[in-house]
Amino acid sequence: MKTKILFVITVILFAFAAQTYAQFDKFSFQISAGLANPDKQLRGNNYVNYSNTYHYVNVPLGVDTVFTFPYEVSYVDSSLMTRNYGAKTGFFVQGMAKVNLDKYETVRLIGSISFNAFNAFEGSKSGYMPEFGSQYITQTPVDYDYNFSNFGLGIGVEVAPLSFTKVVSPFVNAQLTFNFMSASLSKAKGFDTTKIDFLGFRMGANVGAGIEFRVNPQWGLMLGAKYDFGNLLFKSSARNENLEWGRTNASLNDEEGNYSATIYDPLGTPVRQNIKSSQKDINWATFYIGVNFYPNFGTTTKKK
Repeated sequence: MKTKILFVITVILFAFAAQTYAQFDKFSFQISAGLANPDKQLRGNNYVNYSNTYHYVNVPLGVDTVFTFPYEVSYVDSSLMTRNYGAKTGFFVQGMAKVNLDKYETVRLIGSISFNAFNAFEGSKSGYMPEFGSQYITQTPVDYDYNFSNFGLGIGVEVAPLSFTKVVSPFVNAQLTFNFMSASLSKAKGFDTTKIDFLGFRMGANVGAGIEFRVNPQWGLMLGAKYDFGNLLFKSSARNENLEWGRTNASLNDEEGNYSATIYDPLGTPVRQNIKSSQKDINWATFYIGVNFYPNFGTTTKKK
């Protein structure tokens, strides 16, 4: 943990140290889009579990039995939010501004705004859920939908040693990031839809590399890749929280802790108590293409 914090602090100091020597005489802007691939505990398997059996436990009534059904029961997998975030490949969009910090245009201060939508290519999950009444167990069709997203702001430094050639230039960069993360899980039964939303602010860092191609003095193309450490700082877990349908501000629970929940079980079952949540790293890799714009307002014209 100390190594991660030191890395973030180093990025900050490097950015401000470079800014001290800035000439701020040329700007460029970049718009890019690509694919975001979740890693570590951000990635997960199916967030819905299918089984012909259901283990029913009701401690107050002294009931502990396994029901077997003639159809597959579909319910939210208990690993979601406890061990991983169930994210799958999604899309990424970003806008970035750059200003050079030296007369050779090889060192730049960069700032970015980005959005990642994971699970973008994953459809809803359908199945049947038993509902436990006082006398009967009914079979109800149900549809689940889930997504995880991040809105990010970043500031950092980029080095492009061959940018002065104005033709082809590889680059590497690093940023301190401010991440506004959210996840949403919904359940639909006929015309009745309910959901639970998870929210959290985290600070992290990313490192990236790529190559730029100048098409003409004002336009260029680029290819790039980066890796985000999304929650280096401000991990948290709302201990003794109850994850229930209808909540709009549930915790991401990326720090080790315990909570209760009703979202993992069919209607009519007791609240599941003392669910253990493990510590989770929210990391992802991004591969993208983009367009660079080099305006003229950062240049000066020599007098004859």
